[in-house]
Amino acid sequence: MKKVTRIEAYNKKFVQELALAQKLIEPYLIRAFSLVYGEYYQEHIKAVIENIRFQYYIPHSLLKMASENTKGLSKRDKKVIQGYLRYLEQLKLKYKNLNVDQLEEKILSQLIVKTSFDLDLLVFNHALDLLKLDASNYTIFSDEEEQNFYQTIFLPIYVVDLKMIIHEINHALMIDVVAVTPDCLVMPNLFLTSQCEEIFNDYLTYHVLEQYVDMQFPLPQVFKRFNIFSQYESGFYLVENFYSIFEDVIKRSIMTKNFNLLWNYAGKQNFYLYCQLVHHYSLNGCTQEEFDQLNQLALNMYHHALMITDESFRQEQAQIRKLEK
Repeated sequence: MKKVTRIEAYNKKFVQELALAQKLIEPYLIRAFSLVYGEYYQEHIKAVIENIRFQYYIPHSLLKMASENTKGLSKRDKKVIQGYLRYLEQLKLKYKNLNVDQLEEKILSQLIVKTSFDLDLLVFNHALDLLKLDASNYTIFSDEEEQNFYQTIFLPIYVVDLKMIIHEINHALMIDVVAVTPDCLVMPNLFLTSQCEEIFNDYLTYHVLEQYVDMQFPLPQVFKRFNIFSQYESGFYLVENFYSIFEDVIKRSIMTKNFNLLWNYAGKQNFYLYCQLVHHYSLNGCTQEEFDQLNQLALNMYHHALMITDESFRQEQAQIRKLEK
């Protein structure tokens, strides 16, 4: 019981720390995102960020990783990490007589950290599914009447950095609910595959982070403890060329939620193939020849954009640019 009490004290302390730190950086985050996407969209960005709810969980994989690489960590950090890891081991022993499915559900339910808002049963069950990923996550919940949507970011308690927060907020800016079914919310993906979306999202994340650092905005200590490596960084080389060609269109597609803007410019068939290849190569690697072909595909999409002749489409884009100015 003593260990559980200590963990509850840890959770309460770090949730308070994170809440205060997030409140401090919020206006600076809004500014940094606006510098990347365009100041015309600052009010939209502000509305999205202010509407996000943050939920925390105890992250086994990140805590384990931190315990194996303690360079630069204080004695206090090491003590907290070991405390959480011992707590997780204690949970396994406590529920060892349960079957595999029951054990997983019991442990996952203990990983959700209480915050200022309560998760109803529907949200709680969905949260358990998210926690199986053992990674930070952005999601949208709807209430039982499906009248209200709640944007929620799940972050690891203690082992969190600014880059992780920016990455998940950028997901919030990218995603839009277009329909509701009895089973799910329909949210189209600009980049068509999950892996491709994550790479582009992380690529944009670094642009926002760069602005935050360059502007010398304040960074609370709670976000300085760790520098979490993103697995998607290794795929940046696959998207750099395409991004340099379509940067403006990508940003406007995200901000206006008009995904057809990018798809029409690039050409839907070629863009679909491009996303599939980025997805495959990021997971399996690619040869120089395959990489050259990927860049040639990006160049083909650039030529397609130059040859668009639909006058109404051109007028629509001209109007958007005029409004942005």
